[in-house]
Amino acid sequence: MWKRAFVLIVITLALVSQSFASDNKKLGLGVVLGAPTGFSMKYWQGSVAYQGSIGAGFEGGLAIGFDYLMHSNAFNDRRFPFYYGPGLFMGDVGFAGPTWRRGDLALGVRAVFGVDYVLPDHPFDIAFELGPALLLTPVTGIGIEVGLAFRFYP
Repeated sequence: MWKRAFVLIVITLALVSQSFASDNKKLGLGVVLGAPTGFSMKYWQGSVAYQGSIGAGFEGGLAIGFDYLMHSNAFNDRRFPFYYGPGLFMGDVGFAGPTWRRGDLALGVRAVFGVDYVLPDHPFDIAFELGPALLLTPVTGIGIEVGLAFRFYP
């Protein structure tokens, strides 16, 4: 089942990237290291962005996440926007603390806090984020997710 979901998501990301490719380079594609470690996508609309990720958790398994991010100029430097927002995640990944049978679908929510570094005159960004995550099913638990993303804006 997870192999089909992965293929479907990769195809969807490819189609989405093609449809947004001419939209002033607002779509970034790249990798994220942390929770999860895998692929990252970010689509900007002014000071708001939509972020998605798919990858493996620390203890294996597949994780898919989606975040709604609001950016502010908290550091008075447009190259370092601070961001925050809510997110959702699902998958059969391990989670620090509670345990459950491998293959059970986990669903949770998180709060994202981070900072982006937009490279001047280059189509790249680097982002560091962290935030509390609440696992809702199949068991309840809380943890902290940390990630470092590198994205290219074609």
